[in-house]
Amino acid sequence: MKEHKKIILSSVGIVLVMTLMFFFLISPRKGELAEAREQVDVAEGETVVLETELARLEGLQAKAPQLQVALDEIRELVPDEDRVSSFVFQLQQEGNRAGLDFVSITPQLPKPPPEGAPLAEVKIDIGAEGTYFAIQDFIRRVTELDRAVRVDGFSMNAITDEDSDEALIELTASARIFFERPAGGGAPVTESATTTAPAPAPAPATESTPAPTESPTTTPAP
Repeated sequence: MKEHKKIILSSVGIVLVMTLMFFFLISPRKGELAEAREQVDVAEGETVVLETELARLEGLQAKAPQLQVALDEIRELVPDEDRVSSFVFQLQQEGNRAGLDFVSITPQLPKPPPEGAPLAEVKIDIGAEGTYFAIQDFIRRVTELDRAVRVDGFSMNAITDEDSDEALIELTASARIFFERPAGGGAPVTESATTTAPAPAPAPATESTPAPTESPTTTPAP
């Protein structure tokens, strides 16, 4: 009977020891193992993201020459300076080529665009007079300039000209050109607004009567 009790007590002791080992040794390890598995899952997810980003960057690197060409073209359309004088000259030149009778160009001071883009804009009011086909040709030429131009609105009205048998059109347009803001996000470089109009026709030549000149007198030598 005593031997039987010893066996029972020994078995209970072994079970108790195993239970204590489970709670103090194995159970905490299971928590650490679960945490380690979560970390592995997170690392695998980050690896997938990094591999995707690496593939994207490698694709961009392969397209670097084409992207650089496109960037250079965009920089031509949106330069790092306002270049208002150059644009005004281009408009006046294209108006002359289109055969317009009159072109007026009034740029305003640079300011940030209302759309909130990281650029600066210059609003330009354009007025022109000419035949319908001349106005049409001028609009086409403006859209083909090597400068990004946004036309916010325009109107055309027919006008009468007693000196011409052909109907004339009066064009009024509001446009904007853009350029990059200076480094540091400061105020854009401003250029005083100017108005460009065709030079007036030269006045007809008139005959001028030369003013009488006093003839020199000589005194005979003694």
